[in-house]
Amino acid sequence: MKNRKIFSIGVLTLILLLAFTSLYAKSNSNKSSKDESKETVKVGFMSHIKELREISEVMDLIQTNFVGDKKIDSKVLLHGALKGMVESLDDPHTNYFPPKELNSFTEDIKGEYAGVGMVVSKKDNVLIVVSPIEDTPAYKAGMRPKDKIIAIEKDSTLNLSLEECVKKLKGKAGTTVKITVLREGVEKPFEVKLTRAIIKLKYVKSRMLENKIGYVRLTQFGEHVAPDVRKAVENLRKDGMKGLVFDLRTNPGGALSQAVKIASIFIDEDPIVTVKDKAGRVETYNHEGTAYTDFPMVVLVNGGSASASEIVSGAIKDHKRGILIGEKTYGKGSVQNIVPLPDGDGIKLTIAKYYTPSGVCINGIGINPDIEVKEKYMFFNGFITNIVKEKTEKKSDTKKDVNNVKDTKDTKNAKDTKKKEEKKSDDIQLDTAINVLKGIMFYKK
Repeated sequence: MKNRKIFSIGVLTLILLLAFTSLYAKSNSNKSSKDESKETVKVGFMSHIKELREISEVMDLIQTNFVGDKKIDSKVLLHGALKGMVESLDDPHTNYFPPKELNSFTEDIKGEYAGVGMVVSKKDNVLIVVSPIEDTPAYKAGMRPKDKIIAIEKDSTLNLSLEECVKKLKGKAGTTVKITVLREGVEKPFEVKLTRAIIKLKYVKSRMLENKIGYVRLTQFGEHVAPDVRKAVENLRKDGMKGLVFDLRTNPGGALSQAVKIASIFIDEDPIVTVKDKAGRVETYNHEGTAYTDFPMVVLVNGGSASASEIVSGAIKDHKRGILIGEKTYGKGSVQNIVPLPDGDGIKLTIAKYYTPSGVCINGIGINPDIEVKEKYMFFNGFITNIVKEKTEKKSDTKKDVNNVKDTKDTKNAKDTKKKEEKKSDDIQLDTAINVLKGIMFYKK
């Protein structure tokens, strides 16, 4: 029996050795090309043979001795081991995706899925809202960046992985999900009921505001979104735009390549951003194509502006191309890459950190705006909104008071006042941006 076990281990080792020979050779060739001044990282099958043997022995132990209702599957055990390995890194942006969850993540990137419409992350085992996506159920319900979701349908999120939380938030369009939210400045947790919907993301919105001030809003850095932003800017220029508000609020980011292309629409200086990996290799991304620099611009940011949004706003600020208005950004200064695995699963792995043109890594820090303007929110009856009500209508205490309103002139005046109030913008940050651009344009005249 003992000899058979030794023989089995020997055969297993030989098979694994043959399977990973090419990978080991490739790893060694990559290793030799690295900067010799850096610490050498041991990679390849042979450098992990002891750990791999222990994993194999634990799998044998479970399959031979574990008593339970569930049938033991080697792939399930392996996926569990991979998940634990990735979670041990304690990086909220590095995740392991089993096959189904990887497909779900890919759907999100492509811009259509059924869910509530917010980007979430786990930090210190707490589920945190990075950013609600505009015009989605979460956005309309008033969810805010850095809200903490402590329960989903009464189930504590502390005991759930990020992937399990996302799975619970997603579901068939038309169904509802209740979440319990903990918010800074609000004494007690409160419940928010969200109705799931098909999230079709329209990334770029634009219009002309007063005084020939253009407005472009980018909700996310989706696939191939840069041409849409450029087209929006060009159309506004054709209509006589004199200044631009570029709105990146609650934009959770996206592809690095799109961030560089979009920054290049406004900046003709280098660099846009630099990226440094573990080996200390630095890659510099310079501007691409034609840049429009003949108009003043303001960039709107807040605590939900993350990742690619920070690359663009950081480049605009450092090159003094425009003025940042709003609140400090989220502070996600790392780059992730999706690595597919043989079983249809995959890993989203943090592979580098990026630096703004001035050489600052804003990871965990964020970017301070040039002009800080706080958003105002209201909270009532368990429902939240980001609409600011400057004035509230006075309601009559009795029915008699309502019936006594006979003066048509007073009624007309009341209607005119109401129309003026409706025209008044509730967006304090946007109002500030418009006023700043008006001042710049007046000074130029």
